[in-house]
Amino acid sequence: MNHFYISYMKWTTIILSICLGLTSCSEETTGNEDKTLEDTVLSIDLTQTYQQMEGFGASDAWSAQYVGNWPDATKSAIADLLFSTAVDDEGNPEGIGLNIWRFNIGAGSKAQGAGSDINDLWRRTEGFLQEDGTYDWTQQSGQRWFLQAAKQRGVQKFIGFSNSAPVQMTKNGKANTSAAQQSNLDPSEFENFVEFLTDVTVQLQTEGITLDELSPVNETQWDWDKSSGQEGCPFTNEEVANLVRKLDSKLTEKGLSTKIEITEAGQIDYLYQSGTNRPDKDNQIAEFFGSGSNYVADLSHMSDFVAGHSYWTTEQSNLAPMRKELWSKIKEVNPNLKYNMSEYCIMGDSEEGIDGNGKDLSIDMGLYLARVLHYDLTEANASAWQWWIAMSPYDYKDGLVYIDKSEVNGGYQTSKMLYTLGNYSRFVKNGMQRVHTNQLFGKTNDDPFTQKRIMASAYMNNDEVVVVLVNYNNYEYTIQFDFDGQLANNEMKMYRTSRSEDLSFIGTQEVSQDIVVAPQSVTTYVIKK
Repeated sequence: MNHFYISYMKWTTIILSICLGLTSCSEETTGNEDKTLEDTVLSIDLTQTYQQMEGFGASDAWSAQYVGNWPDATKSAIADLLFSTAVDDEGNPEGIGLNIWRFNIGAGSKAQGAGSDINDLWRRTEGFLQEDGTYDWTQQSGQRWFLQAAKQRGVQKFIGFSNSAPVQMTKNGKANTSAAQQSNLDPSEFENFVEFLTDVTVQLQTEGITLDELSPVNETQWDWDKSSGQEGCPFTNEEVANLVRKLDSKLTEKGLSTKIEITEAGQIDYLYQSGTNRPDKDNQIAEFFGSGSNYVADLSHMSDFVAGHSYWTTEQSNLAPMRKELWSKIKEVNPNLKYNMSEYCIMGDSEEGIDGNGKDLSIDMGLYLARVLHYDLTEANASAWQWWIAMSPYDYKDGLVYIDKSEVNGGYQTSKMLYTLGNYSRFVKNGMQRVHTNQLFGKTNDDPFTQKRIMASAYMNNDEVVVVLVNYNNYEYTIQFDFDGQLANNEMKMYRTSRSEDLSFIGTQEVSQDIVVAPQSVTTYVIKK
């Protein structure tokens, strides 16, 4: 993911006072309940199912290499925020329960210092491969601490991803290219690269970590020259296919069960459109999973996920249409294929005047994240969803937890983005299926009206039904749930993120009771069957 840091004027936050009420609002609203709207019954059809959920995650880039070596108390507290599924004495979740963790397999640019052409020390990575061709398995110790912390707290899936091959293998000896949009890895080095990736996978297994998937390329459409300020490598679709075939053979040779995930497209339209501004790097669903010379879906280690990134496609006018097109292409090319939204942070929105620059811990960005997540789940039918960097030292809208930029110790802050993601990740469990809901007020899911009011989605397994409501508006609404006569007397627990609440347990009530949805909030309702 490529950040461009430009000047930014911070938004002004309106401070709201607190009002009473458990299931109404816990703060003074900027608008009274909008009683002019009709159709306030949310119908949830448990017989109409969609994708099976795998879970939610984030990556360890780039901060884990340092934070993982901070004092135990601090790094453990951050790990709890990200991964814990425990609750405190009052029933409040202690963490957001991520169950997917992405491990950045470094290219070794850190050892090159300023000669890496990466100005920011924190964006350089350690590397296992050394200049003499041996491995130093003490490298990436901070990241490996987070792998173990994640496993101890119940994370179920680990993905190893590479932004660049080791610098010892690249054309220019660096982790970004000298020629924009041209690969920095000669095909003659493909065999060495897949040997490296699988050696890392084997080593991590000895440490108790199984990489369920390897992602060998990332955002192949972008320039990835030194102006990018980070590790990266462009590839054509043909180069990706050839690399993946070699990786598949090497995984088989070493008896590994790890799957291969592609393509980590830089934005989602590169997955389904041809004739874009990146020829030979677009239409990737058809190229890799359809037919033709780049077809790789039949490889024994190929994942049944196609991976894409939601960057630059999150304006209201794009949210539903582009994700509908993506899912339509998946169904057309290979109905067995699933979608993983594998990387996203808030980089900008021209329609709403949002700039990625400028850290913003407020509910405004929490709601923006939740809206993107809602449409990735309900229109693109994403089975898995991952945020970009879990821990950010930057003045940018890219962090769940914000940290001091210190190599040895520091403090941290939580963001509303952490907690609104938690409204999904803590409760929508691996194996749940999304079920059908209408949208409120007589509107459809793709209606701009819905995008500015309440967006609803629901999920179930044999034990629970989970409903998530994103209220983007600053009105309070009173609605009802209807499960076609079922579950009416069942108890539901409620958890809310708002201006004053951080994934807080706000009480229980029966499903049949009126539900008061607080303004500018994300609320999760957990109903035992």
